[in-house]
Amino acid sequence: MTVSFHPVRYAASRPWAKRVAHLFEHGGKSAVADCDALLRRTLQAAPGGVGLDATRQEAEGLLAQAYGHFVRHGRQLLRCDAALGAALAATHPPKALPAAPILALAACFIALPDGSGAYVHSDEEGAWQVLMLAAGFAQGNSAWWQQNAEVLALTLRGGDSLQLPDIPAVQPWRAALLSLFKHLALLTQPRCQLAAASSPVEQAEALRRGELPVRRLSWEGELVQSDAYGKEGYWRRQASGAAERLVWVPPR
Repeated sequence: MTVSFHPVRYAASRPWAKRVAHLFEHGGKSAVADCDALLRRTLQAAPGGVGLDATRQEAEGLLAQAYGHFVRHGRQLLRCDAALGAALAATHPPKALPAAPILALAACFIALPDGSGAYVHSDEEGAWQVLMLAAGFAQGNSAWWQQNAEVLALTLRGGDSLQLPDIPAVQPWRAALLSLFKHLALLTQPRCQLAAASSPVEQAEALRRGELPVRRLSWEGELVQSDAYGKEGYWRRQASGAAERLVWVPPR
């Protein structure tokens, strides 16, 4: 697991957001490089010396690229339905990712129960690039260069351990990361289903209003009510042909 810690704030409120979205929607292989150049110009023009801060430059670049991939792949925001959310809350996070995990979507934003969330996308090498956003991200009325919120960037690969490193930068993120790991493992399950939370017309209207199309995660088959759970859910490894995968066993 590769972890870095950055203070940034939500992409959609940035002055570069629309142009980054255009670059990733309509640009080719140069989108990332073009995005970096756009960020440099934007930060150099910002008040308050923002463009002189190397850490801030790197953080803005990570946020812009995560947002660009999110836009390129359909601006999909994922939430668990009530039954699945309750079941996941009663499930221990897996100790490691599956050996060859495949996301159901090339990129998405996962909304976590505590109000935090994460941009996730698969890179060209098959690794998952994750940018965690703290709860309360992008709230406040001050100018964008004055607003900061905590974000955690990490890279996850197949078979990676999901045991959290004992370093100070990660500790405030512990609960959110454990929740994220459960969601990511869940997205590799064949019984996990993705469904639009509203009709195509309503989704299109939401986009025009600047809102995000939401997809609900649900589980094929019945999940008992949370107050009836007799034990916690867990993950187990299962042979699948010549390979091995991680399978979720929901609480019963």
